[in-house]
Amino acid sequence: MRYTLLFLFVFIFVDSHAQYTSYHSEDKKALRDYEEARQLLKRSQFREAIEPMLDAVERDPDFIEVWLALGSASNRLGWDSLSFVYFKKAIRIDPDYPKSKYAYHAIGEQFYKEAVYDSAEAYLEHYIRTIPNDPVKETVAKSMIMDCRFAQQALLNPFEYNIRQLADHANSFQLQYFPALSVDQQKLYFTRRVGMNNYDDEDIYFCEYDSASQMWSVPASVSDQINSEFNEGAASLSADERTLVFTSCDGRRGYGSCDIYIAQKVGDDWSKPENIGKAVNSAAWEAQPSLSADGRTILFVSNRRGGYGGKDIWMSTKNRRGEWQSAINLGKRINSNKDEISPFIHANGETIYFSSNGHEGLGGLDIYMSEIERDSLWKFPVNLGYPLNDEHDQVSLYIASDSKTGVYTIEKLTKTGFQSKLYTFDLPDRFQVTNQSAYLKGRVVDADNHSPITAEIQVYHLSNNHFYSELTSDAKTGAYTLVLTEGNRYGIYVTSPGYMFVDFSFTLEDLKSFDQNLLDIELQPIKVGASSTLGNVFFDHDDASLKPESMSELRVVYYFLRQNPKLKMEIAGHSDSEGSESYNLELSMRRAKTVHDFLISKGISPSQLSYKGYGESRLLYTGENPHLLAENRRIEFLVSEIGE
Repeated sequence: MRYTLLFLFVFIFVDSHAQYTSYHSEDKKALRDYEEARQLLKRSQFREAIEPMLDAVERDPDFIEVWLALGSASNRLGWDSLSFVYFKKAIRIDPDYPKSKYAYHAIGEQFYKEAVYDSAEAYLEHYIRTIPNDPVKETVAKSMIMDCRFAQQALLNPFEYNIRQLADHANSFQLQYFPALSVDQQKLYFTRRVGMNNYDDEDIYFCEYDSASQMWSVPASVSDQINSEFNEGAASLSADERTLVFTSCDGRRGYGSCDIYIAQKVGDDWSKPENIGKAVNSAAWEAQPSLSADGRTILFVSNRRGGYGGKDIWMSTKNRRGEWQSAINLGKRINSNKDEISPFIHANGETIYFSSNGHEGLGGLDIYMSEIERDSLWKFPVNLGYPLNDEHDQVSLYIASDSKTGVYTIEKLTKTGFQSKLYTFDLPDRFQVTNQSAYLKGRVVDADNHSPITAEIQVYHLSNNHFYSELTSDAKTGAYTLVLTEGNRYGIYVTSPGYMFVDFSFTLEDLKSFDQNLLDIELQPIKVGASSTLGNVFFDHDDASLKPESMSELRVVYYFLRQNPKLKMEIAGHSDSEGSESYNLELSMRRAKTVHDFLISKGISPSQLSYKGYGESRLLYTGENPHLLAENRRIEFLVSEIGE
């Protein structure tokens, strides 16, 4: 964002009503050249005006008005280095000339862009002294001065990022950007562009990591169903890599110039992409989506009305029916009066990273992080510091699910042209997520023949019974991937028509007992004798009253019974072997009855349910391991009869 845009026309037309006699020149030819240039400038013909202005200062090198106009015209043409030179010449001629005051701002901005922060601060301070009665312009300049001071401190206190370029195969093209990693970090997705122009074809590619060679494979197109003759880019995937969202501009039917599209994967095949819909897309520009691990939340960038600046970050979530809800702005803590772009939702669902030129930074677009706090508010963003951020633009960052490493794009102008390469880095502790995340993956299969099953997997926070996420195992392979965040105990429920449900509770600590984070889930076909253990029904010690964290489990049991009204079920209570046998029998009976009565109170027919206590007669485990012995204290749900 150019701070000087407000002042460009001031430079060009400072003398629009002046007569020749008011200029700092008496050379008639120089005056005529400048008058010719002035008419061109009025018509915004900046390039054409350069030559007569150069002729004017060649005849009269002290013609200060021309140097100022040259600086302004060059600025409009994007010739920042020349603009800097011309404004410096004007100031050397007369440092106190009133109409030169905006040159101090332009020079300060250029020094800031070149990371010469002390000089930038000095010029901007001088500029502020020349505009004592202009609070708007003073605020703009003071904002850049604060950036200069922040940047100087950042350079003095660098972080250890250990930035290194990814191996060659992951950087096969001249331009690749917007990286995304699979949760196990074995696949790298990115956008590649075949040419240097904005209209050149963009497609989504991926590489796979070979642990033996420690190399990335040769990049391949993600799918012919997704990549086309149109532009596709900025892809983001759910943790199970079966939902993909991306940006496409022009060509496909949409609501605006650029829209967000979604595709689903079944087995090895991607579906034809569809527009994600008007809850997310609008007649404005939408791009750069980031999908949460469970695929139920999307962040994206839009310049639609209702934002705080040029481009803002917006969010949409799915309801329980799988429908995307109307997008909401992420709020003024995240979105500034400038641009916020390329958001990324970490796998824990509680942390975002994004790029902005509207928060305190080192110049251009910097990368920031923010975490969710109470009442779903985002904390004030934190700049990721130097050297990850510098005076150039930093965009399209991705942090691995373990929060230890990341991948981002570095853009450079080289002898062979503009390049965009992918780099990996170690994330300093200062910028790692507060709550770590990890993944659990495997297959859902039939317990009898091990064929894959399409199953719904629901996850709840047991502490408050709040819904956390929901996903479906792959229809062809049964594969699933869950991402869980530390600090929570989750209730996980797996259901599929024609099968008994399976449930268990889980924390990140439990993953340490799993081999390579793998867990296959077997579902029993519904038949007489089939059973499910209600692993998330909890009682206080020596008591038959249900604890509040049992509600998510009982909700699953309730819906199972409603969907299978012909089943007659026995609720069986079991105890451990501590205490007397008679007392254990009585306690197990009371607990089974508590579950029975609760379900009846919610509308389940009494004819569908019975209950019985078995005490310690059916122990699963004996010995001294307290964790295993605790599993003897359980409620089972058994199919006793299947009606006609």
